[in-house]
Amino acid sequence: MTTERWDDDRLDRLANSVEGLTNRVDNIANSLESLTKRVDSIAIATENNNRLIESNARVIQALANVAAEAREEREQLFQRMDQQNAIIVQHQEEIVGLRIETRRTLDILLNQRNQGDNQE
Repeated sequence: MTTERWDDDRLDRLANSVEGLTNRVDNIANSLESLTKRVDSIAIATENNNRLIESNARVIQALANVAAEAREEREQLFQRMDQQNAIIVQHQEEIVGLRIETRRTLDILLNQRNQGDNQE
């Protein structure tokens, strides 16, 4: 085995290599710190988005409930309108019947008066 001698030039190159590696490790550490901050920021943004999604889901559910209630109320209103229309039709038929009955009564009264006028 041979033993090499380290001269100043060789030691300087080794020191420069170590310094270069140290700089690279520092750069990697800085990059890692920056990436960690970005990941933390993304995690916060994700949590905020999740809260917003949950809030939107609650709003959508509330709107769906209101729409369902409105549909039900509209159906009930249409049913009441149909019932009222049936009552109106029945009243109209009764009015027609009352008019006919009133005309008959008037005719009878007029005939009786005319017969009374003729007998005199």
